[in-house]
Formats: sequence, C-alpha cells, structure tokens
Amino acid sequence: MSPQCPTGRESSALLPPLLLSLVTLVGAFLIGTMPREGQTQYAVIAAPWAGLAEMVGLVAAADGAIVNVGGLSNVIIAQSDSATFSSDLYRAGAWLVLDPIVLRGCLGIAAAHHPAQS
Repeated sequence: MSPQCPTGRESSALLPPLLLSLVTLVGAFLIGTMPREGQTQYAVIAAPWAGLAEMVGLVAAADGAIVNVGGLSNVIIAQSDSATFSSDLYRAGAWLVLDPIVLRGCLGIAAAHHPAQS
C-alpha cells in the first residue's frame, strides 16, 4: 500500500490547529520577552526597513541613550532611567520594546565584553 497525499478537505482541516499553534508560540515568545518593571535597558525593534539613522532618531526622540546595536539595522539596545521610556519608544515609532537579555542570543546582539583589569 503506497502513502497517499491528503486531499484538499483533509489538509484544510489541519489549518486551524496549525494557526492556533503558531499564535500560541508567538504569544508565549512576546510575553517571555516583555520588559520587567524597573528595567533600564530595552531592545528596540522598528520597521524592517528602518536604518541605523532612523533608530538613533527614534531613541533620541524618547530621550534615551544607545547602548549597543544589533546584527540587524532595525534592532538597537537603548537605555534610560525614565519610568515612561518604554511607552516613549512606542510613541516615537518602535514596533516592539523587549527585554534585551533574551534577544541578545536570538538576534545577534553581542553583549559588551569588559576585559578583567589587573
């Protein structure tokens, strides 16, 4: 007996559970990377077509400082002691503001290395 490809009706029956799984995974990722209260550094993600100059302007508009840049031009690590910095970044045009520790490994953002002083 040879394996058969699913018919159109059978494959369309798989679509809802697959979409639900995808939405659940994305939601869990976003919840896990949301900034914590009292945090001062944030991973800022803007539109995919945003360049470094736009990212610098976005952080400056929110009265923050740039700590590091990501492997992608639309990802940057920013810092501010302002309690409203996260919402200020969204108002300035950020698409996502996340915990930078989680994203360092995922998006190629290298942590700053400080050699031991002797």
